[in-house]
Amino acid sequence: MPSLKESEVIKPVGIKPHTTEAKIAQRFSAAAHSYQDHNKLQRLSAASLLSGLLVKGNLLDIGAGPGTDFSACYPNSLTDKPSSAIFAVDIALGMLHKLKQSYPNYHGVCADAQYLPFSDNSMDVIYSNLALQWCADFPAAVAEMARVLRPHGECHVTLVAEGSLNQLAQLGLRVNEFSSLVALKTAFKLGIWQHLDVQLIPMTVYFDTLKALIYSIKGVGASVQSAHSSSAISDLTPQLRGRQDWQIMQAKAEALRLPKGLPLTYQIVQIRARRNTDK
Repeated sequence: MPSLKESEVIKPVGIKPHTTEAKIAQRFSAAAHSYQDHNKLQRLSAASLLSGLLVKGNLLDIGAGPGTDFSACYPNSLTDKPSSAIFAVDIALGMLHKLKQSYPNYHGVCADAQYLPFSDNSMDVIYSNLALQWCADFPAAVAEMARVLRPHGECHVTLVAEGSLNQLAQLGLRVNEFSSLVALKTAFKLGIWQHLDVQLIPMTVYFDTLKALIYSIKGVGASVQSAHSSSAISDLTPQLRGRQDWQIMQAKAEALRLPKGLPLTYQIVQIRARRNTDK
């Protein structure tokens, strides 16, 4: 495990330029300053994932974004456990710089979840909220978690799953596909992992405006396109699409409006698993 100063952020490890991972890193880095204005889903999912989570020892947060408050997860404060540390891994360097503003004691490491720069058996708990669905090779990321976890160490993860964002089709939009619950669960091989709890949890977030709904999709890294265009809808404005097209889309959105606002529903897979003694 690296020896890190509290103030430093370790520069990118294992992220090759001009790859899908590099593009995702650039997109999230650019969104770092406004991320918390659009992360309704992330906060809802985190509240569920953090519920009942207790940590003793080293915690690794994969896809940490601008940071998560883990203080309630430790039976005692970190100052009472000098051997404990929180390691925050994110593919986007910009997110880690933002994280360090709120959590200066966290050890920020810019790296790919599929190539974790930590030694074997070095972590006690792994937490990952809505990040690992963007790994090109999800089973490889799960294998990396098993490698760095100590025997009986636990991972607590949420991922966006198949069946999410159905409202977008009603707006004439399409979104990239997500893996099924079965495929995600299968990556946690029973010879290596003990499945403690696996759930599929529908989560609906609500927005005042169509623009706010569309911008929120960036929070999970989704690439959303018009069914009639190759342009990413996340970056479009009424001016770019044409006022008439935008007004048509707004009318469709208003037909979906509920008392809480414009709905957007995600299917969230929540997995809690323990690493077996023998890998």
